[in-house]
Amino acid sequence: MSLLVAAIGWLAPPDCLSCEIEGSALCRECSAAEISQFGERCWRCNSLSPGSRTCIKCRQSGPLSFAWICTNYEGLSQALVRKYKFGHLRAAAEPLTRMMADTFLDITGSNGIITHDYLVVPLPTATSRVRQRGFGHSELLAKTVACRLRLEYSSALARLGQSRQLGAKRDDRLMQLADKFAIKNPQRV
Repeated sequence: MSLLVAAIGWLAPPDCLSCEIEGSALCRECSAAEISQFGERCWRCNSLSPGSRTCIKCRQSGPLSFAWICTNYEGLSQALVRKYKFGHLRAAAEPLTRMMADTFLDITGSNGIITHDYLVVPLPTATSRVRQRGFGHSELLAKTVACRLRLEYSSALARLGQSRQLGAKRDDRLMQLADKFAIKNPQRV
């Protein structure tokens, strides 16, 4: 988090989206009470799966081995993400990254960080969207998660094109992303 963003947070702290108490975009109490964890499930079909591994059936559809998902995109979690992305609420990065880091540690355990060589990489946002928002939302999340978990961060991906996904259906969004990213530094990843 930049010094400017921290200073703004001190001078004009946000209100919790749920209880409206000043101090955080989503306080810990409301987060714990109103947002349930997704749990260790296959990211594609939601079936129970230890370590959030992609289940055997879904492995046939692509190379993704596992994905850690914090919660379902509904209710308060959806409101928080929408405020962060479209309401220019940078302060929402703190509760979002807290939930992301907690999910990572719940599933991998603190030994998971020590025994694996993780690199936190954001998916680059279209430059037109960065200009519109005033910040790169995925970059801020990735940097903050990396810092919180004491992991290495790298902007190893480059975006090819400026396609906009807002309003598109899920299948269309997945098709739009095909061949839209390149690895800037392959030996690093």
